[in-house]
Amino acid sequence: MEKNVRVVDENGNEYGTTWPKRARGLVKKGRARYASDDAIVLRAPPGEKEHLEEQHMSEQNTNIEYSIPYILRQIAAIQTDTAYLSEVAGKLAAMSDGDSGEPGSPGNIQGQAKAEALGTVITCRETTNQQLLRLYEKMYDDLVGRDRNDPANPAGI
Repeated sequence: MEKNVRVVDENGNEYGTTWPKRARGLVKKGRARYASDDAIVLRAPPGEKEHLEEQHMSEQNTNIEYSIPYILRQIAAIQTDTAYLSEVAGKLAAMSDGDSGEPGSPGNIQGQAKAEALGTVITCRETTNQQLLRLYEKMYDDLVGRDRNDPANPAGI
């Protein structure tokens, strides 16, 4: 297979040739359009690539200033955020348990299901909190210049 698809810009400037599969990929990604069976027109000429590419996270301006007080406030917010427990417990308590059914039936299985649902909600929320705490810990380490993998500092302090 050879490079046999011509690559040009909107002004007709020719940049060379490319493989047919590469040309299809450029068209599919919206970076070019077909001018003919053997030519594609680039949406932006080489050198203007930064307008077509997505920005990486580090290039975006988030307008949030990370600092040790910010991290401590976020950790305190996680620590005091227990309203979800009351809300879930209240909703589950408001649900009917149903009746136990006929003699010999397994009994109140809705109560067991509600308890399991509450346990699942708490487990999921606590997992999220643990992940947030690990993120804030990493941010803190970055701010104070601490390397947790430093053999001279086995305690990570």
